[in-house]
Amino acid sequence: MQPMNLHQMPYTCRGSYMVLSHVVENYQGRGNSEGLYLRTIHNSANTPLIAKVSLQLEGMGDPQLDGTALHFDGTAGSLRFCFADAQTLLIQGSAGAGLQLDFLTECGPYDYIYELEHHGQTLYMANCYKNNNRYLIYVQEGCCQLDQRWEESSSLYSRLNIGGEKGFLCMVKEIETEWDQQLPHWDFDAARQRTEQDLQAYLADMPALAPAYQQMGHMAGYLNWSSIVRPDGFLKREAMYMSKNWMTNVWSWDHCFNALALAYGQPELAWDEFMIMADFQDASGRLPDSISDSKIIWNYCKPPVHGWALRRMLRHMTLTAEQTRQAYDFLDKWTCWWMNYRRHNGLYYYNHGNDSGWDNATAFAVLPPVATPELQADMIVQMQVLADLAAHLGMNSEAARWQQEAQAHLALFLDKCFRNDLPVAIQCSTGEIVECQSLLPYEVLVLGESLPLRIREAIIQVLKSDRFLTAHGFATESPASPLYRDDGYWRGPIWAPSTMLLVDGLDQCGEMDFAREIARRFADMVCLSGFAENFDAKTGAGLRDLAYTWTASVAIVLAKDYLTDQEG
Repeated sequence: MQPMNLHQMPYTCRGSYMVLSHVVENYQGRGNSEGLYLRTIHNSANTPLIAKVSLQLEGMGDPQLDGTALHFDGTAGSLRFCFADAQTLLIQGSAGAGLQLDFLTECGPYDYIYELEHHGQTLYMANCYKNNNRYLIYVQEGCCQLDQRWEESSSLYSRLNIGGEKGFLCMVKEIETEWDQQLPHWDFDAARQRTEQDLQAYLADMPALAPAYQQMGHMAGYLNWSSIVRPDGFLKREAMYMSKNWMTNVWSWDHCFNALALAYGQPELAWDEFMIMADFQDASGRLPDSISDSKIIWNYCKPPVHGWALRRMLRHMTLTAEQTRQAYDFLDKWTCWWMNYRRHNGLYYYNHGNDSGWDNATAFAVLPPVATPELQADMIVQMQVLADLAAHLGMNSEAARWQQEAQAHLALFLDKCFRNDLPVAIQCSTGEIVECQSLLPYEVLVLGESLPLRIREAIIQVLKSDRFLTAHGFATESPASPLYRDDGYWRGPIWAPSTMLLVDGLDQCGEMDFAREIARRFADMVCLSGFAENFDAKTGAGLRDLAYTWTASVAIVLAKDYLTDQEG
């Protein structure tokens, strides 16, 4: 068993929209007390909080993860949780252990619990209008008491008190439409073993890492496995959410980094993760900013790193002819959208920092639209990848067209977006250079040898200096900048995607030793601080959402591709 920090990483399983985690007081302004909560990550919910889970266990220690089972051990007993399937949570208590489920009826109207009789068994249905779901509770062993006060059309409170002299076994099942009236006889250990087998099969397909990073790789695999949700609502494929904490969506560039980690041994899942946004691509070729089971957000877009990601994925997996055609069509429409809708005086631009993924970076301290150098580079890479895909499909005229587009834009880019051989962003309305100390422009290094040698050397010289480089990697804003903030989102902290893109660029430029050093710093930071959304560039401490999948995925990729022959 190993410690499970429910303050950082929620307890859940592959496919599930239910999670168990420690929630702070007044979470998202909900007025709740601090404690352990069952939550939903269905985005149709008015609140993610389903029920407060109060554990009654004398001398209870910190939670421990035993494979896929969550343990709370006390001085004279224990409580154990496991998912029997994606919609069914089992809770087992020993003699002397108890449990209260408070379904938080004060969080919304029409919430209450009603009893059901099923073949002589008493079941309880928690009607949670606030969560847009119902939850069936069945105490297979032990006893249950309902404590509830009804008033007009809701209950003022609805609580289930569960226990038993010889212990108890309780089921909580998510019911989205109608209960199928099936009530299996649950065996906790058998259910745990089935879920454990699914996790172990997932972990077995992950790449082998150096001994120094094996424990990190195991936890990264667990996080990614448990962050997958089943197809539901708008989602037609399995989807790896960015987190099951509160970043409970798929964003239209985050998914590319998760696909990279899946490409080594899980090509089918990698393909679904890469192509999931193609399911939502509109007629213009635009992709949404983010998706979930019940929300599609179009206010922003995200950078076109998809060609770069596919090129890197193809180092480890092979596409069928049909997949190659689908990938070509997807990237063709996506690239043409930028060409048709986001180009000014030949340069591609963002209408907002959110479009870039670097939401508040200082490159957007001026009023957008802003043409940033890395966007031009991403487009050139994507055109090069389209040329390769077209050639593979025997579409020679298309291959030549995309190659010509790439070369033409490269020439324009080199002419307009560099000063003293370093990349600069341009404010489109005025044509003026955006004065900033953001790392963002330096991601042009993904072009590798397509960049002139003098430009590569100038950029690498900056990256090797202390302008951005810290003991833990590249800060997203120079620590010397007056706009640098320790917890400044994209104005200082270290992020997984910027690290991955720059390590890849250094690799392509022949700077393998430096690429390995940056990979080592990032992987070592993750080993100490976990899979946070981003990290304090000076201390390496995790910030914001502390269980983020693209961080886990990038850590896996960097450890595998750059540190497998290292001892860390």
